[in-house]
Amino acid sequence: MYQKIFIISLLCLFFACKKKDNLTISEVPSIELLSVNKTEIKEFRDSLVFTIAYRDGDGDLGTASPDSTVIEITDNRDPQNLVFGYHLSPRSPNGTNLIVQGQLQIVLKNIIILNSANNSESTSFGIRIKDRAQNWSNSVETGSVNVIR
Repeated sequence: MYQKIFIISLLCLFFACKKKDNLTISEVPSIELLSVNKTEIKEFRDSLVFTIAYRDGDGDLGTASPDSTVIEITDNRDPQNLVFGYHLSPRSPNGTNLIVQGQLQIVLKNIIILNSANNSESTSFGIRIKDRAQNWSNSVETGSVNVIR
């Protein structure tokens, strides 16, 4: 009898002490750079393909308006930082509150050498995403990319 009570007490204690997982995902989007397809490209010919992972706690990434640019890629060579904007279709329906995560490939075409006196230039790129609540994700930076003639 006491053995059964002891075992039941131990089981109750075990389940009561079990650590709950508090996995919450922020409503501010976050991204991670997974890869860049090349480290050397020919101007006007080659494209860079950035693969990123994204996560958003309320699913408000992307817009229905094709004129809205919510992905920014910044070319860090230029003192004013050339910024390329991209559209992202909605990752979940409007009005829903879903955790979304996945991967995106973003293609940057027609990269040029900015200083015509150079035969090559080195740069890096920054990437970030904005959600419909106007929250910017963290910015991720690529390694060095060489642009050659």
